[in-house]
Amino acid sequence: MYALVDCNNFFASCERLFNPSLNGRPVVVLSGNDGCVIARSNEAKALGIGMGQPAFELRELFAREKVAIFSSNHILYGDISRRVMEVLSQFSPDVEVYSIDEAFIRLNGLPMPEGCEIYARVIADAVMRCVGIPVSIGIAPTKTLAKIASHRAKKQPRYGGVCYLATPDQRAIALMECPIADVWGVGRRLAPRLIAEGVSTAWDYIQLSREHVRRHYTIEGERTWSELQGILCYGIDEHPASRQSITVSRTFGQSVSTFSDVYEAVADFTATAAARLRRQGSAAGSIMIFVKGRGCSPGRYVGALQLMLPVASDSTIELLQYARRALMSVYRNGEAYKKAGVMLGNIIPRSQVQLSLFDTVDRDKHHRLMQVVDAVNKQAGYRAIHTAAEAGRAEWKAQSNHLSPCYTTSFSDIMIVKAE
Repeated sequence: MYALVDCNNFFASCERLFNPSLNGRPVVVLSGNDGCVIARSNEAKALGIGMGQPAFELRELFAREKVAIFSSNHILYGDISRRVMEVLSQFSPDVEVYSIDEAFIRLNGLPMPEGCEIYARVIADAVMRCVGIPVSIGIAPTKTLAKIASHRAKKQPRYGGVCYLATPDQRAIALMECPIADVWGVGRRLAPRLIAEGVSTAWDYIQLSREHVRRHYTIEGERTWSELQGILCYGIDEHPASRQSITVSRTFGQSVSTFSDVYEAVADFTATAAARLRRQGSAAGSIMIFVKGRGCSPGRYVGALQLMLPVASDSTIELLQYARRALMSVYRNGEAYKKAGVMLGNIIPRSQVQLSLFDTVDRDKHHRLMQVVDAVNKQAGYRAIHTAAEAGRAEWKAQSNHLSPCYTTSFSDIMIVKAE
């Protein structure tokens, strides 16, 4: 059995963790430059505040309903996530961190069905007691079904935070009520094709024949079809096909014009994208750099250049060399830049990287170094180790007018409790 542990309204819950006065009050967290809503408490959802809704459209609502507003504090959220995952590791040797607020756990040796559900509630209580973050847990024979169960545990109060799809009848009902676009491994891109074929739910999907699914939706579609049937295809650290590109971009808090400032931002984005690449065990065969000038007029400067790597790589150091070369080609003196971004493409599994006879890079050395960097940053926090190119000056940083303290990672932000 697999359990998917999903933190409820994670960013909003992190903000409430150190400010109990926010309990019962609507809370929203905004994106970079405080532009759009990226997280909402249940109270904020009840007010009709939509995910991705621009903050400027909600100013009157925020004021009228006394909504607590926060800028995204990813350093804090990342550290709280690490603490949650440490608690989960006490309950199973097989824990796969899937995202900042989700993790899969393999459950072995528990009596069915009562044992799994009781154990899940023990896990949820432990996370709440030790970290203070509420979680929902879905349990099923496969990871794809566990995803569906977790969603039901979060959305339907009758489950009390834990949904266990123990029987075929329970799984059938869950699949009938699950839109096909919400199935892990299908997503929004494949869903329109399926809907056009009359497949609107996960239940409709498994009514198709295996041969039809394989012919029209590839081997990955067949694996998803099997997982929905309760046939295990994805073990720990195995997922539906990895993404074919990784993009990291930001709108700057203020315009920057010097090459060093723009490159510092590009270097930060490249390092972030490279870390994501390594987490999914992949390497990139190309890198694209793009920059945008200030303003919205059709005449504003937009530059982009893609470079192909002679050998696909996941090394931050190597990717930064190509990022700098590409930026030198698109950068123009005298321009005021408002946005930049990095896109890694032609992504393949790292195990399939083809070396070249003319390759001069010590790839084993790079790989060992990146493993150390990732391990230290995972343990000590975001950017504990970084390249000199990511100097960390503030000229291009996004505006964060509602940023909360980094309570757990900065000595200057440690809470002081005074007795009255």
